[in-house]
This record gives sequence, C-alpha cells and structure tokens, in this order.
Amino acid sequence: MAWLEKKGRRFLLVFRLNGAKYKKLLVPTDQREAEAIAAKVERRIEMLGRGEWQLPDPAQVADSLIGEVAPKPVVALPCGKTIGSLTEEYLSSITNGSMEANTLLTLRVHLKHIGQVLGKGFRGESLNFAVLQNYINARAKCRGRRGKPMSATTIRKELVSFGALWAWASRMGYVKQAFPKTGLRYPKIDEKPPFQTFAEIERRVARGKSTEAQQADLWDCLYFGSEELIRVLEHVEKVARHPFIYPMVLAAAHTGARRSELIRMEAQDIDFEAGTITIRERKRSKGKRTSRSVPMSFQLKSVLGDWLKKSPGELAFTVDGTALSVDAANHHLKWTLAHSPWENVRGWHVFRHSFISNCASRAIDQRMIDDWTGHQTEEMRKRYRHLLPSTQRSAIEAVFGGQ
Repeated sequence: MAWLEKKGRRFLLVFRLNGAKYKKLLVPTDQREAEAIAAKVERRIEMLGRGEWQLPDPAQVADSLIGEVAPKPVVALPCGKTIGSLTEEYLSSITNGSMEANTLLTLRVHLKHIGQVLGKGFRGESLNFAVLQNYINARAKCRGRRGKPMSATTIRKELVSFGALWAWASRMGYVKQAFPKTGLRYPKIDEKPPFQTFAEIERRVARGKSTEAQQADLWDCLYFGSEELIRVLEHVEKVARHPFIYPMVLAAAHTGARRSELIRMEAQDIDFEAGTITIRERKRSKGKRTSRSVPMSFQLKSVLGDWLKKSPGELAFTVDGTALSVDAANHHLKWTLAHSPWENVRGWHVFRHSFISNCASRAIDQRMIDDWTGHQTEEMRKRYRHLLPSTQRSAIEAVFGGQ
C-alpha cells in the first residue's frame, strides 16, 4: 500500500511493507509524476509479495521500489527443487555424526515449521526478503511454550536453520541467490532473568502473584547454592535406583558438563593422576572436534574412582553396560528428584547453572570459568554476574554503609 502526502511544494511518498512504514521525499513537484511513482511502488510491493521480484538491498527499500536501484533478478533453481525436496535431501546428507542428536532433532523441527508455513511445495526460486519477513510475521502470531507468543529467539533460530539449509543448497549448485536475511525485523525479545537460588524462587512463587507460566520461567533460572547443592547430592545418592546416577549427577555438578557431554564421556577421559576430566565438545566449533579440561574436586575423584571399578567399560556412565540415551538420562533424573523439594527442577542443565554460578560467587577468574565450561557468551555471563561478591551489595554498602 502506497500513498502521497503534501510537504510544502513537494510530495512525500508513504508506504507500508511487511508491517513497517516507510517515507521518501520525492524530487518531482508535479502531481502526475508523483502519482505515477506511487503507482509503480504499489505494483512492486505486490510483486514482492508474489515472489516475482526481490530487493537488491533491504537497506535501500524506498530507492529500490522507486527504481533508483535496479532490482535484483530472482534466479531459478535447476531441477525445480522445492523447499520440501531440499529439506529431505539436506537432512539425508547429515550422516557423519558431526551433529549432536539433540541438535539434529532441533534442526528437523525448525525445518518442519519452515515447510508448514511456506508449504513443502514452495519453490526455492521464489524465496526473497518479503517471503522471510512474512514468515517471521506469521510465526510471531503462533503460540510457543506454555501458551506464550512465539519468541523472537525461537524464530531467529528457525531462520538460522533455514539459512544452513540454503548454504548447503548453494554449495550443491541448487541455488544462486544469497539467503535474503539482511534487514529482517523481529518481535522484541524479553531479556531472560538472572539465575536465582531455590530459596529466592520459592519466595517469589509464595507471593502468589505469578502465573503458572511465569513460575515455570522462574524454575528455568534455578541454580543451587553450595549448601543447597550438598543437600541435593545427598538426596540423589540416597534414593538413586541405579548406581550410575549419583556419579553422573556429581560430575555434572562439579564440572559444569552438559548432559550430552556426560552421555558420551569415556572412561579414558578421566585422568586420576592429573586429577582432570577431558570433556569432548561438539558445540564450540563447526567442522572440528574440540575438548576442554576440567579439574576434579576431591569428592568427584573419589566417587568416580569407586564407580569405574564396578563398571569397567568404554563409556564412563552406563546402565548395566548399556549406553544412555537423552530420554533415559532425563527419565532417571526426573524420577530421582520426584516427590522431593526439588521436583520442579527442569533437567540436567540446572547443575551446569549451579557450577557456573557458584564459581562466580567465589570470585573465580572469569577466564577460568570460560575454560572449564566452554562456549560462554556475554549474554550468559550477564545472567550470573550479579553473583560476583565484588559487585551489587558490597558496592552499595561502600556508598551508604552496612550493618
């Protein structure tokens, strides 16, 4: 939709595209010329919507639509590939074990959503900026976890997965045009709350002013303080139905290792002489297998030593010699914490949260925390920075005094 507004002796072209409003002061002062430009812009907006045209640079929307920048032609796909056929071939090509099983599952879900919104018969040559923006707008109207509007973070991740598919299709020679992601507009993102202790979350829940969905979000931010962690580990040791559970939970709590890293950890990765564990990574670098080394606490070294004597084998943690699946690991943790004060714990990641947060609260050098946990982002650091003893409370007491 495009229209004209008078601005002194000149005309202001105003139009809407993908929910955004644009304005462009026109050079011609003749009304007929201005109306002709507005009509041309209207036609090109319609062409964008039908996938018959794409902007050469989303940063030059108005100039492109008026014609001051030549339109970039849409290049057709050889073999007439559709999004559905590209997706199937792309997923079939990922067979070398280079991707985490959980990451591959997430990728499948993301591409499934792409196919549902665009249609599996959507032809790749029709992809342009407008199509992606319309996808974002459509997904933003959907409901996500706990009935809340689909988050911008999730939508971004879906388009990252789509972009990975497109990059693969480009390497295969199926597409020529670049993935048109520049300038896309996403819904605003709600900042995640900082990590909080079990007692802090219980107090907020007890006030009775938060919905079930808000309470669930709070539990996602749980970490166990050092004293609380001791009680949780004592409970796990006492009620665990399988002997592997306590050593595995203790390893998660004392190293910050992810669930997937614990599942594939091998006995040879545990060096009792050096007092370290080598953790095999798959998330830090694409196309390269990396690892990090974490020192073992005295307690962890003792427990793992006793456990591996009883369970000789290639993998560090197994159920009667059988490798653990993601679902099995989740099930055993959930059962172990059921009917306890910690039954609201969401999963294995709480022990990683706890490890990082407890290290921060003891003023451990940030570089050491990053080395031990791997792949820490500034956004993640911000969520536990309030725990540093040199900040917040001590800072305010330095100004106003303490008791």
